[in-house]
Amino acid sequence: MNRNQLKYIAVIAMMIDHIGMFLLSPGLGDASALQVALYALLRTTGRLTAPLMLFFLTEGYVRTSSKIKYGIRLLVFGIASQIPYALSHYNNLLVADLNVIITLFMTFLMLAAEGNIKNRIIRRIVVFAIIISTFCCDWGIVGPFMAWLFYIFRDNRKSQVKAYAVICAFQVICATLFLVRKGLHWYGELWQAGMFLVIPLLLNYNGQPGSRKPVHKWIFYIIYPLHFMFFWFFRNSI
Repeated sequence: MNRNQLKYIAVIAMMIDHIGMFLLSPGLGDASALQVALYALLRTTGRLTAPLMLFFLTEGYVRTSSKIKYGIRLLVFGIASQIPYALSHYNNLLVADLNVIITLFMTFLMLAAEGNIKNRIIRRIVVFAIIISTFCCDWGIVGPFMAWLFYIFRDNRKSQVKAYAVICAFQVICATLFLVRKGLHWYGELWQAGMFLVIPLLLNYNGQPGSRKPVHKWIFYIIYPLHFMFFWFFRNSI
């Protein structure tokens, strides 16, 4: 599968995930078994999106002819997406939760540090400082660290997959322990295991970009804020 095909899978998975999150999220004991099952299925599918986008961020960073333009594009769309993100998630603009394109931008800065700082000790300090600074972002810390591993093992797909599988297991275990600590059912977020579904996609990626038409380049940046505005308007109109 080429890059464009995998990116469209990521976009579709994002839409499916957010249908579940915004429209089917189970309430406190008032959801039917069907709703809970459908919610879990949609959220499981949605675990494809962020890992694929982070993977292709590392690919883009390595291959782009203009890293500065790439970084500026991420920053601009990250800022532009924050209002739709905050409204759709919280119906409030004053929240300490930044959208995933901001996470991608911070990850871009982390990759720039990893690729350009010569002193190993300083490089590691800066890289992990940037990773930790994403704690208030969607997919914060875990996402940038995942991308760092994708970058470190960029010449060995099997090593990338092995490192990614460890991150997946860590995410599922942490989600389970968090629920147990809160006195909730341990299996309440097993849909996080949907991250493992990315592995066969990565193993089937052929390294080719696919069509170079501009629409393929801009589709995620455009759909990301627009679909949040749609969900916000929809929820506030019913």
